[in-house]
Amino acid sequence: MKRLKTDPISGKRSNVHRVLFLGSVGFVILCLACGIKSPPVPPETLAPPAVRDIKAEVMGDKVQLTWSMPKKDNALFEGVEHFRVYKYKSHSSIEVCEGCPIPFKPLLDIKLDDPYPAQMEGDSIIWHDAVEANHSYAYKVVVYHKSGGVSEDSNIVHFVTEP
Repeated sequence: MKRLKTDPISGKRSNVHRVLFLGSVGFVILCLACGIKSPPVPPETLAPPAVRDIKAEVMGDKVQLTWSMPKKDNALFEGVEHFRVYKYKSHSSIEVCEGCPIPFKPLLDIKLDDPYPAQMEGDSIIWHDAVEANHSYAYKVVVYHKSGGVSEDSNIVHFVTEP
């Protein structure tokens, strides 16, 4: 049996073999990582198509938002669970810099099994929101699939209300 070497100064046994073993194990563990730097996504998750036709029509102190159900290959995309509407509001005197991200806030979830306060007319969703005079508004919609998948942002509608 081979004995571990002792350090001539301290008289303690050398831990060279232990350090080499632990270093090798750590290296192997690091090499087994996948290298992806984002949260894992289950493979069965389906990302629905984004809404691309959101429209806003101002009617006095209300705005009517309208958009179509997402489609793929000219057929309704199956498994859509709900839509989340995001809103940005500021006084019309505040200028937004060109190219800066809009600080949207989540406003409302519209579930397909019970769309209230929105309405479904055919393949379209219609929802009304109160607006104030002399303000700038922006809206967008995100689609959620029952598998947990989320679409990209919809097109953004901007408008300024009259004073």
